[in-house]
Amino acid sequence: MDKSEPMQMASSARPCAKTAPEQHYVQIDSLGLQQLEHLEKELEQAKQKILVLRAQEHRETSSPENKVSESRYWTNEERQRFKKALKTFGTDFAAIAKFVGTRSSTQVRTHAQKYYAKLIRDYKRSGKSPATVKGREEKATGATRLTTM
Repeated sequence: MDKSEPMQMASSARPCAKTAPEQHYVQIDSLGLQQLEHLEKELEQAKQKILVLRAQEHRETSSPENKVSESRYWTNEERQRFKKALKTFGTDFAAIAKFVGTRSSTQVRTHAQKYYAKLIRDYKRSGKSPATVKGREEKATGATRLTTM
């Protein structure tokens, strides 16, 4: 068998007689049909593989050690853990995030900034002196600051 035989077989599968243009589009040779079926089968296999990979990715990102809260708002439980961790770890936001368990260190740092701002704002509204505000802030964080005179 030489290389020209497959070409002759493929061309012989098509009708030699002249047909109307409509009939030409309707007639599909058997090789073209087989190729189409093969490509459709490969497409289905690729779709299945994509679904499997997406499921694996979802499992990896939703594992407990990577769990980060989906909600924008902090729950009461998260706030309580945050305050306890703040007293224990000071400004080590990575340790606080690990202690809270559902927030990243960036989220913890942002929450701490807002928490401190709220403490200061509340104390100013209550009419307390700045020294009292500073003392209460230190008490809330558990940290003591050295002052030089």
